[in-house]
Amino acid sequence: MQQKVAESGYRATEIESLFEQKISDVMNSYTYFKKLIEKELDESSSQLIDLKRNVLDQHRRLALLLEEARKCLPEKMPMDQIQSMVSEEEHLLDAFYVAFENRFRGTREDIENRSEVYLPIVQEANAGSAEAPILDIGCGRGEWVELLKENNLVAQGIDLNRAMVRQCQELDLDVIEADALAYLCGLKEDSLGAVTGMHIIEHIPFKKLIGICDEVLRVLKPGGVAIFETPNPENLIVGACSFYSDPSHIKPLPPEPIRFLMESRGFSNIRIVRLHPRLESINIVDDNSQLPQILKNCLFGAQDYSVVAYKA
Repeated sequence: MQQKVAESGYRATEIESLFEQKISDVMNSYTYFKKLIEKELDESSSQLIDLKRNVLDQHRRLALLLEEARKCLPEKMPMDQIQSMVSEEEHLLDAFYVAFENRFRGTREDIENRSEVYLPIVQEANAGSAEAPILDIGCGRGEWVELLKENNLVAQGIDLNRAMVRQCQELDLDVIEADALAYLCGLKEDSLGAVTGMHIIEHIPFKKLIGICDEVLRVLKPGGVAIFETPNPENLIVGACSFYSDPSHIKPLPPEPIRFLMESRGFSNIRIVRLHPRLESINIVDDNSQLPQILKNCLFGAQDYSVVAYKA
């Protein structure tokens, strides 16, 4: 009996030793590959920094070249050449704005999740068929267009940013480069089931926004819906700070004036949908806090809102 116990103890010690050896081997492998990956990341980071510097330098040189070319132009220059030059100059910062969106707008998954709130709205309006397609103006990286496609809804996006349009096309999304007002003017009356614009109206001068609203009403089918989402300045942090994180924003647009704009241009059944409260901040404030509820709403309430309006 004592011999069996001794043998059993020996085997247990042997197994324990073998197990410790395996753990040691795994840790050594982990350390080796960790250092290898860190080295590769450092090299990639260095190459990326060099690439960014090179792109910025090329951008600076191109801007200087365009400026010098403008000085050398003859006094009388064909209008089409002038328009072509102006157009090219407007696209100089396209790649920069893509990087800006990636940093501050959120991931594609984040935006798709936020956009799901609009699916029932366009579906209830019978939008998204071949006879009543959806048009997303200022579609950006195409998250909403992609979500519509995943739900078997017919949709097209337009945007002025060539880099974003190219990204969307690489994802096999129906997106083209076009100006919103010009594109809408070229569409037939009563031809769309829905027109959407996510965080676009705050980029548009007011007179042009009125023109876009008029054209949206014209091209929508009866019962069609228009949805425009924008930062909500009722949230004091948004109105005073985060709105201005994007230098291409013109000015904050409070909900009620936008409701009035849609009413005045002929839309009906208009409602404001407030979205994306700062729940993590609300939870920090204790329910028994002396902070008035109205102030809680102003600080931690909806960061965005959308105006939802229909064509009668």
